[in-house]
Amino acid sequence: MNKQTGINFIANAIAFAINFCISFFLTPFIIENIGVEANGFVTLANTFVDYATLFTIAINSMAGRFITIKIHQKNNLEASKYFTSVVFANIFFSVIVVVVFTFIILFLEKLLNISPASLNDIKILFIFVVLNFIITLFASTFSISAFATDRLDKSAFVNALGCILRAAVLVLCYSFFRPYTFYVGIATLIQGCNYLFNHMRYRRRLTPELLIRRNYYDFSCIKELLISGIWNSVSKLSTILSSGLDLLIANLFIGGIAMGVLNVSKTASNVIILLFGTLANIFVPQLTIAYANNKFAEMKKQLIFSVKILAVFSSIPAAILIGFGDAFYSLWVPSQDASLLHTLTAITFLGLAIALPFEPLYNVFTVSNKIKISSLALIIFSSASILATFIGLGFIHAENARLIYIVSVSALFTALRVISFLPIYSAKCLEFKVSTFYPVIARSVAAVIILTAISIALSCFIAINTWIGLIAVCIVIAVVGLFTGIASLFNKEEIHQLLGIIKQFAFKLRTK
Repeated sequence: MNKQTGINFIANAIAFAINFCISFFLTPFIIENIGVEANGFVTLANTFVDYATLFTIAINSMAGRFITIKIHQKNNLEASKYFTSVVFANIFFSVIVVVVFTFIILFLEKLLNISPASLNDIKILFIFVVLNFIITLFASTFSISAFATDRLDKSAFVNALGCILRAAVLVLCYSFFRPYTFYVGIATLIQGCNYLFNHMRYRRRLTPELLIRRNYYDFSCIKELLISGIWNSVSKLSTILSSGLDLLIANLFIGGIAMGVLNVSKTASNVIILLFGTLANIFVPQLTIAYANNKFAEMKKQLIFSVKILAVFSSIPAAILIGFGDAFYSLWVPSQDASLLHTLTAITFLGLAIALPFEPLYNVFTVSNKIKISSLALIIFSSASILATFIGLGFIHAENARLIYIVSVSALFTALRVISFLPIYSAKCLEFKVSTFYPVIARSVAAVIILTAISIALSCFIAINTWIGLIAVCIVIAVVGLFTGIASLFNKEEIHQLLGIIKQFAFKLRTK
């Protein structure tokens, strides 16, 4: 990990901390104002719109790779052609999204279980969510500049600012106006506009050579991106099948309130998944540059190092929520069933604790432009997961048991995918030994088991009734997790490397 990657990592971790704190206080605030069922529709609306990425991701997912390689090859004209072509393609996608979702919103009550009193509110929410999707689609294209120049600390700043703006809008709306669910959509749209505006600024500042010109549009660029990225659409479909359909299934098979409960239980896991996806992406620019220069030994070193870092961090939230989840939910959302929420969250994190450290390995498929096999494997695992869910629900009738079964199947197949396929094929793509990543998998799982056992043991002797007590326990578990994780996963050279990154970041802060 070089100096800039370390700075990117720390900056994004700080941005996550800001996002987490805001989400932590906002979620019970929103539930108090609009109710758990309406809050579930917020996530469901985003999930619906997320289906549109099945079409947009084919081109946009590979744009960063191709543009970055062209920039570092000093081929600015080709880089601008790719950039311009993606912008024009997104205009076309936006028109299609507007047309399709106009019909979906008009007939929304026929697709979902929505109470008549909330129907107009939920429809307006969907409108704002669709608008935000379009804004974010263009913003992601302009964010390529930060990616290509390995300045993801800039993106971290934009994300943190957006979270603050979103929180401010929500507090103002719910404090001074009659509570409606669509306020969440307005706040999210303002957050997306901030994302677009600032990344447009960074595009001019970081990559002035990256231009948008009508005569630069080249269909052959779109065709190349589409051929390379079409399998990312398949991967996205597999993600939707494995986890994105949970709320929809709960809504249709159990009911709106059960969907809301499941949504609350997924809040922590969704935040953690977002964090680890962001942290994993921090390593992509350097991996792409190393791949462009055929430095495969360096890529191997970077991948193993990044997996170890994420393994240390993933064990901490898993241990805390599995050991003290009931206390957390009793304090956080006292109006809800803390025991049920704890059970759902603990099951989810059993799968995530194994899967999250290996997020960087998914980047291997994009960097090496070998996505087909991984996408097919993902769709097989996801299809099996959704099939098992539907079959099991036919034999289970109690509402709580159905919720537990839904998250259990998802967690099981998530863990199976990581253990059986991901490390093998990612190693094969880079022509490494098949067993390359299995030693770090074993150590990662062991670190999670040890820290979780410590957390559960503490929960047997310590009764938590206050936030101060819970925070104190979390600090203890985090400190123990950092020391045990670093000691069990890192060698002396890597520990010195970590200390060097921290010193470099501290020096940069002092000199500003």
